[in-house]
Amino acid sequence: MEKWNNTFIETLFMEKILLAIDSQNVDANAVRFACYLTRLTNSKLTGIFLENIVIAKEIVISQTEETTSVESISITESIEDNIAIRDANIRLFKHMAGQEGVKAFVEVDNGIPEIDIISKTRFADILIVDARTSFSGMYEGLPTRFVKDILNNAECPVVIAPQTFSSIDNIVFCYSGSKSSVFAIKQFTYLFPEFKNKRVKIIDLNAESEIGPEEVQTVTAWLTYHYHDVEFVRLEGDVTEAFFNYLLKKKNDFVVMGAFGRGLLASFFENDAEDNGRTTSLPVFVAHY
Repeated sequence: MEKWNNTFIETLFMEKILLAIDSQNVDANAVRFACYLTRLTNSKLTGIFLENIVIAKEIVISQTEETTSVESISITESIEDNIAIRDANIRLFKHMAGQEGVKAFVEVDNGIPEIDIISKTRFADILIVDARTSFSGMYEGLPTRFVKDILNNAECPVVIAPQTFSSIDNIVFCYSGSKSSVFAIKQFTYLFPEFKNKRVKIIDLNAESEIGPEEVQTVTAWLTYHYHDVEFVRLEGDVTEAFFNYLLKKKNDFVVMGAFGRGLLASFFENDAEDNGRTTSLPVFVAHY
C-alpha cells in the first residue's frame, strides 16, 4: 500500500514544461522564468521554436512585384535568413538555459504556429508563453491574437510569463465560486507543491453575489491542507477595477485564474502604458475546466 501511495504522489509532480518561442525573436525574460519553474519543479524544459514560413513567403512576394525569377530569389534569401536567425536563437536559448542550470530540449515547427503549439499541449504539464508573441507582423495589443488562441484552446494550463522577474513571494488565487476557478486552484496546487510555504491570498471575484461565510471557510480550510498561510480577501467596488488596482501594488505574486479569468486577464492590458508595464510583470497561470 505504501508503494502505491508513493507512486501516486509522484504522478502529481510536474515533468514536462513547454516554452513557446518565436524562432525569429527570443524573449530573454520568458526563458529565464521558464528556467526558474523548471529548476523549482525538477522538470524538463522544451523550447518550441515556431515559424510561419507561409506568411514569410507571402510578405516577400507582396514586396517584390517584378519577375518570377526575382520573386523566387527573394523568397529563397528570406527563408535562408530566417533559418540563420532561428539557428542563432536556438544556440542562445540553450546557452541561457545552461547558465540557469537547466538542460533544455528544442523542437522546431514550421507550420501554422497556433495549430502546432496547441497540438503539443495535449501531452504537456504546462505551456509558458510571452503575452507579446505574435506572427502577424503588426501590433495587435496585449495579449496578442496568438496568445488568446492558446488561452482558448490549449489542453494544458498556460502560464503567461512576466516581463520582469525576480522571485515569487505570494500566490493569488482568483475565486468566483465557479467550477473553473476551483479547477485552476487545484491544478496549480498539484503542479506546484514547491510553493506550499508561500503566502496565499484568495480573492473574491464573484461579481454577482458575495461568497457566503460557509463557502469561505470551506475553500480556506481545503487550501490550508496545502499551504501554511492562507487568507480570504474581499475587494471593494467594481470587481475588475478593484482587482487590477490590487495587483498594481504587487511585485512578486503569481496570479492563478480559471477559464472565467480570460476576460479579466484581457482587462489587465487595457490601461495606460505605465500601468500596463507594471501588470504584465506578474506571471499568470490560466487553466481550463
